[in-house]
Amino acid sequence: IPSDGRRLHVVPGDGGGTGTEPDPFRGLAAADTQAKPGDVFLMHKGDYDRFSPKTSGQPGRRVHWIPAGDGPIDLHHLNIYANHLWLEGFRITRIVEAARNGVRDRINATDIVLRRNRIQGFHYGVLVGRYKATRWVITDNVIIGDKDRRTGKGYGAEHSAGEGVELNHSSHHVVCYNTISKTADGVSYPGRNCDIFGNDIFSVSDDGVEPDSGYANVRIWGNRIQGTHKSGISIQPMLCSPWYILFNQIISDTTMIKMRVCDRLVMINNTFIVGKSGVGDAYNLLKAFSRNNIWYGLTHSDYLWIAHVIDDPAA
Repeated sequence: IPSDGRRLHVVPGDGGGTGTEPDPFRGLAAADTQAKPGDVFLMHKGDYDRFSPKTSGQPGRRVHWIPAGDGPIDLHHLNIYANHLWLEGFRITRIVEAARNGVRDRINATDIVLRRNRIQGFHYGVLVGRYKATRWVITDNVIIGDKDRRTGKGYGAEHSAGEGVELNHSSHHVVCYNTISKTADGVSYPGRNCDIFGNDIFSVSDDGVEPDSGYANVRIWGNRIQGTHKSGISIQPMLCSPWYILFNQIISDTTMIKMRVCDRLVMINNTFIVGKSGVGDAYNLLKAFSRNNIWYGLTHSDYLWIAHVIDDPAA
C-alpha cells in the first residue's frame, strides 16, 4: 500500500460526498467513480450491500480498499470488473440463497490482492476468471462454504461441487495462509506456475487441494489438510510437469493422494495419514522423486500403496 496515495473516506450510502473525512463518499459505487491509481479508500463501518469495482489501477499503483478501523465492513457479494486492485477487510456473507459466489471475477482480471476477508456461506468462496485471469494473491482470508458434514448437506451427489478458491485453470497465482472449510475442494484447478502454501484446509466434502488438469510448476507446500471426504490431494490428470508437493500434513478420511495420469513429481517431507485406503495407481510413484515422507494407515486394514485397481471384484 503506497504512502503517497490519496487517502479517501467512504461510508455506506447511495451517492455523493467528496471523500474527505468530514464529507466522505456515500457508498462504494460513488467512491469507485472517482478512483485513481494509487488511491487508498478508507471504508468506515457499516453494511455496503454489494460492491462491483470497475475502476482499475495500474501496474505498481493499485486502487486500495481497506478498513478505516472503526468497525466491521459488511458486504454480501463482490463482483470484480477491474484490474490492479487491493481488497481487504470485508466481511462477505450470504443472505440470499441464489447468491452462489462470494467473490467473482467478471473480466479475467489481473493483479488482484484479496487479503484478510471473511467469506461465509457461499457455494464458491472465490471464483477466479477462467483460463485468462492472472497474478492474484489470495491471502489470510477465512473462507467457510455451504456444506455441513453433520447434516450431510452437500455431501451427497453434489459433494464435488463448490470450492473454497476456484482458480479455474488460470495461472501465476499465490494462495496462502487462508483458513478454508465446509467447501468441496479447498483450492481447485491451478493452471501453471501457482503457489498454494501455508493454508489450513479442513472439513471438505471432496479434496483438500485439487490441481487437476494443471500444467508445469504447480507448487503445494506447507499446508495442513485434514478431514477430507475424498483425497488430501487429487492428481487427475497432470498435464505437464514438474509439480512440487512439499512439507504438507495431510489427514484424509478416504485416500491420501488420487494419482491418475501423472508425470514427474517432487514429494519431500510430507506426512500422509489415511483413514481408509492408501494410494491407488501407486505405480505413478515411480515417476516421483519421493523422499522423507511419513505414510500411515489408521485402520491397518488396507495397503498403503496399491499398484492397480481391479474393476471387476470377481476377477
